[in-house]
Amino acid sequence: MRNTTLSKVKYLGIGAFIGLLLSYTYSFLTTSKESALVNHSKYVFGIDVSHYQGKIKWSKVKESHHPIKYVFIRSTMGKNGVDSRFDENWKKADEYGYIRGAYHYYRPNENSTEQFNNYVKKVTLTNGDFIPILDVEKPSKFGKDNLQKGVLNWLKLAKKKYGVKPMIYSGRTFYEQNLKAVLKDYPTWIASYSSKTKVKHMNWNFHQFTEKVKVKGIKGYVDGNDFNGTIVDLEKMCISNSIASNDSI
Repeated sequence: MRNTTLSKVKYLGIGAFIGLLLSYTYSFLTTSKESALVNHSKYVFGIDVSHYQGKIKWSKVKESHHPIKYVFIRSTMGKNGVDSRFDENWKKADEYGYIRGAYHYYRPNENSTEQFNNYVKKVTLTNGDFIPILDVEKPSKFGKDNLQKGVLNWLKLAKKKYGVKPMIYSGRTFYEQNLKAVLKDYPTWIASYSSKTKVKHMNWNFHQFTEKVKVKGIKGYVDGNDFNGTIVDLEKMCISNSIASNDSI
């Protein structure tokens, strides 16, 4: 009987400990302090968000200790997908004074013209917004040539529509192996979760250097991005005064 009682106590103790650990972990992920490293970066800092961040408390984001100057927001996916938080995030980012950019997630096995039409239907870019952004991360089941052809078509349609060169987002390795050969003249936003060493050979405009930044008003983690230039240079990435040339693409 005594041994049974002790076993129950130990069992309850372990259960309580696990519950406390889970509670602490959740609390840490949702309320832990912001990273001081970001605050002392020499680069112009910004974040990117989508429905994965849930409902964002933008008034709290504005209180962030991080020097957030811009926000990239997922707008659309493929030929018919729409991010469920886009409208709210797009409106609030502007309301709270951030330079905002809308990016389309490219589905490599779907028609690129239909994908561009989906973007245009949902996104209205005005003076002060970033140039159009295309997020390409996956290979096509139809091969690399088909992927490149579709991506180029999307970008050309965007250039024709907005009068500026769009920007391409991709992971460092995927970009170099699948896109760089045909897109090297485009502005780039490169994801590489490491030091600047691995991207120093690349002519990047934005570097998504981590996916684990804490920001007030946002549950969990958010991606952190550096801009390779000054605030004035950053403004030249916008629709009103784009870095895009008038040369044909």
